[in-house]
Amino acid sequence: MEGQENHIRIHVIEDVGHVNGTSRQKVITKDPVARQHGATVSFHNIQYSVTIKSRSCKKKSVTKDILVDLNGIMKPGLNAILGPTGSGKSSFLDVLAARKDPSGLSGEVLIDGAPQPSNFKCLSGYVVQDDVVMGTLTVRENLCFSAALRLSSAIKQKEKEDRVNRLISELGLSKVADRRVGTQLIRGISGGERKRTSIGMEMIIDPSVLFLDEPTTGLDASTANSVLLLLKRMANNGHTIIMSIHQPRYSIYQLFDNLTLLVSGKQVYHGPAHNALDYFANIGYECETHNNPADFFLDVINGDSIAASMAKLQTAEAE
Repeated sequence: MEGQENHIRIHVIEDVGHVNGTSRQKVITKDPVARQHGATVSFHNIQYSVTIKSRSCKKKSVTKDILVDLNGIMKPGLNAILGPTGSGKSSFLDVLAARKDPSGLSGEVLIDGAPQPSNFKCLSGYVVQDDVVMGTLTVRENLCFSAALRLSSAIKQKEKEDRVNRLISELGLSKVADRRVGTQLIRGISGGERKRTSIGMEMIIDPSVLFLDEPTTGLDASTANSVLLLLKRMANNGHTIIMSIHQPRYSIYQLFDNLTLLVSGKQVYHGPAHNALDYFANIGYECETHNNPADFFLDVINGDSIAASMAKLQTAEAE
C-alpha cells in the first residue's frame, strides 16, 4: 500500500548477551516518525565567562561574564530566546546545544532529566545564521547529501530517499526540489526556500531538539513569517524548537510558546510567552495597545519604553 511504501524505519543493533562465548545480537526496528515528542531541555546555574587579554603589557587580563546564573526549562514547542544585540542569545543557544568551549563554563544542562549525552551534537540539529548549503547542488541533492552523511549505514538507500521526499513535501519545497540552490554567479531559489533547505538538512535525522540561530536574519517580513509558520507546525507536531531571535514582528511573536528574555547575559524573564505582558505590567511596565510586545520588551530592557519615558516626564513636570 502507498502508506506502507513511504514508511521509514531505523534499524538498531542491540547486544542481547553471550551464548557459548559468542555474542548474540538482534535488530530492533524503530520508526523515528512515530516519535512525536521532542526532548525537554532544562538548565541550572549556567555561568559562562571569557578571559580578554589586555593589549597593554601593564594591565592584567580581564574576565567578562557572558551568561550569568541562568535557570529554566524548555519543553516541546516553539521556544524563543529574545534580547538586544550583545545580550548573550547566541552564546546561550550554543551552551544548550553543547557547542561551547567548556572552559569558562559552569552549570548543568539536562535532557529529559538526564545529563546531556556526550553525543548530543549528533542527536540534535543546529541551523546556523548563515545558511550552509551547497549552491551548485539542487535542493534534493543537498538533502540527499545530508542523509548520506548523517544517517546510519544500516538504513537502506530507498528509505533514505523516502525520507528526503517526505521532508521536501513537508517543507513546501516540491516546486523547487530539482532546482539549484544558487550562488553569486548562479541564480537559484529564494531566501526563504534556502532557509527551509537548511532546516531540512538538520531535520533529516529527526533530531530530539532543533536549534536555530536567528533564522529570520536577512529575510523580508513575509518570508520570515512563512519560515516561522513552518517551525510552529513542527512544534505543534511535538518537536522541541529552540531559537534565538532579535526583534520579531507581532505576527511572529504570537507563535512563541515559551519566551526567554536576556540582557547583558542575565535572565529578565523566562516562562510562557502569553504571560510575559502580565509579568511586566505587575512590575510597573504597561505595554501600549498599539505596541508590538517584542519591541516593548526590548525598549524596557534598554530603558527606552514609552511608559517609562512618560513617567519620567511627568515626574519632572511635577517637580
